[in-house]
Parts: sequence; structure tokens; C-alpha cells
Amino acid sequence: MIENAVYLIRYNNKVPKELFSRSLISRARRDANISQAELVRRAKPSQAAISMYEAGTRSPTLDTLLRIIRAAGSDLRIGLSGPDTHTITRERFEKTLDPKVLEEFNAKERERVRLARLGR
Repeated sequence: MIENAVYLIRYNNKVPKELFSRSLISRARRDANISQAELVRRAKPSQAAISMYEAGTRSPTLDTLLRIIRAAGSDLRIGLSGPDTHTITRERFEKTLDPKVLEEFNAKERERVRLARLGR
């Protein structure tokens, strides 16, 4: 794990919450250099649950997310801050995502904007 690394993520209603937990769990597991099976052994969720969390098809409760992140040897810090311009936060968040996930999200966002412009 990168010493004293801080990853800023802005939660809002425009990005599915599954992407946040997916990114955090995958990142913590990769940083710890452990398999899903090892994470299951340490955190005690089911193998299926970890798989769904990392696939973004299911989102854990905050308590479960904290337990998983800690089992991988990381810590999750949550804080409040004033509104930002979104640009810096989005750039930092995008760096934590798998490139395929980022492209899928951007493609969906482009389509949403295109449809909005057409009045749909």
C-alpha cells in the first residue's frame, strides 16, 4: 500500500454507489496483494458477496465495507468538506478505477447527455 495515500471520492447521485465500493475493495485488495479467497477468509463475507462487490453488481453496507477494507490492511476515512469544482475530485477518483469501468461509465454518461439534448 502507498504510504499515507489519500484517495478522494465524491459521493453524489450521479455515479452509482456500486462503483465506489467496487473501486475501494478492489484497490485495497490489490494494494494488499491478496486474492479474493484470502479476503473472504479475513473479512468473513461469502465468496459470492466479494465477487459481486468487486463486479459492481451489489453494494455492501458501510459496516461491511469497513470490515472488508480493514481485512485487506487498509483504512477507510470519511469526512465532510465544502462543495468543490468536481474536476480535481473526478480526476482523482478516475485514477482509482479500472480503465474498463471508467470507459463504461463515460460511455453511459455520453449517451445520457445525448438523450438529454434530444429531450428524452
